[in-house]
Amino acid sequence: MSNKTLTLTVFLLSTAIGLATVGYFNHYFAKQALQSDAEQLLYKFHDALLEAREVLDSLPAPEQFLCSSENIAILTKLAYEHPSIRLIGTLHANGSDCSSSPLQLSLKHYHERILAPDLHRLTDNLALASAGIVNENVLDLLMVRSHGDSRYYASIDPFMVNYLMDLNCEDCLEYDFFVDGSPRLEFRSAAMNQASFIEHKASRLEETINVDLFVRGTEAFYDHYKQLSWFSSLAFALLLASVITMLSYRLLTIRQSMERIIKDALAHNEFVPFYQPVVDSRTGEVVGAEMLARWRKTNGDIVPPYQFIPFAEDSGMIIEISQQLLEKTAADIKTLKWENGSQFMSVNIVPEHLKTNHLFELIQQLCQRNNITPKAFSLEITERMKIDDLAQARRALQNFYDLGIELKLDDAGTGYGGFSYIQELNISTLKIDKMFVDTIASEDLKGTVLESMISFAKDSQLGMIAEGVEEKHQVSYLQERNVYLVQGYVYAKPMPIDEFVDWVKTKH
Repeated sequence: MSNKTLTLTVFLLSTAIGLATVGYFNHYFAKQALQSDAEQLLYKFHDALLEAREVLDSLPAPEQFLCSSENIAILTKLAYEHPSIRLIGTLHANGSDCSSSPLQLSLKHYHERILAPDLHRLTDNLALASAGIVNENVLDLLMVRSHGDSRYYASIDPFMVNYLMDLNCEDCLEYDFFVDGSPRLEFRSAAMNQASFIEHKASRLEETINVDLFVRGTEAFYDHYKQLSWFSSLAFALLLASVITMLSYRLLTIRQSMERIIKDALAHNEFVPFYQPVVDSRTGEVVGAEMLARWRKTNGDIVPPYQFIPFAEDSGMIIEISQQLLEKTAADIKTLKWENGSQFMSVNIVPEHLKTNHLFELIQQLCQRNNITPKAFSLEITERMKIDDLAQARRALQNFYDLGIELKLDDAGTGYGGFSYIQELNISTLKIDKMFVDTIASEDLKGTVLESMISFAKDSQLGMIAEGVEEKHQVSYLQERNVYLVQGYVYAKPMPIDEFVDWVKTKH
């Protein structure tokens, strides 16, 4: 089918679909939108309660859990593994306390609520304590487990009680949460400015925790979805069809054009490695580097990776690009005199690389051809890309491990199950992402995640590399926490091989 025929088909089909939905627009969409919002709110809140209870149930009685460094590390690991929880702590009968957060925070406001006599009781020894920040419509919620006069508590991440996913009008929705217990706990959003016209009730009872949610919308909310006439509906359908058709045509032509352009770039050997050093901040020694893909056109222009890497990964062409880059990287390792493995060269891989032995065989051949020890290479896999079959990935990686090639976890803490990757893939090093490094000396709540990540890595005996480091005070902060390997503009930007060789020479 030609592009013109396909485009016409998409337009006609999109128009027909747009018209077919007119009958539902005025009578159905409002209720569905309200129901969808309610279910998302309910499940988000209920899952946070279950997660907090699971964590508290996993801890031993407080008298067996003294505030030692080992036990604080356990709390820190639990907080890191459970994204709904920002703080886990214990308050002993003798007044001593400790928590998962290594920040110097005053916990007085927590303790006042934990010891309050009017706690909401879920069970005999389980309670909720809440405090609202009125101006910001934020609910700060604690779950407390009692053991005699001692307490465990989990602080659930601040919950925005005025937040709805698809809100299209102001002051036309309101809702109440009810948590069963003694007494029944209730909190609500800001009130509507009119009488209720459309309502929805949702409940969730799981593992003995029951939460009810009542959502109400005004007539203005309902009418918002009834204002389209047949004429405007037809206009909407035609406009929608036009947009979809243009996007489809553009995506089709861009995909075809990009694939052809990348194939031409491969044929002209235009993909080149740039290198960003990893430095030991204590000594200034270059311990290794990360190889980063760049596309240098024949006219010298550099195409940044975000303009081609996503397409290359989606289309499978990343495999051919990786081969071209690795062949050049192997030669550059020889140029740097790193072939004996005293420094590492990290290369990024994607899950697609682990579905066959092609990457392993390529690196093995390059090492033999260039007389390079395999230990000179190091692999990095990002947490932002999902690995569907961890067992298969581990089997593929074992070939690399047998050669002494290590695996680092890039973008740690930013994507899919990093903890499961660490467990299943035999990760040796965590690379701390720039988004966490940027929280140093700021009030960003992600700073607690950085501290938790560092504590977790130490407890798990994992190496650490901080990337995206740009300021000297960040280097000092990391040194104080025994994170010495640093990658970032504070030392050097990514460079082509000739600049990198000259830069390395200045460090000797």
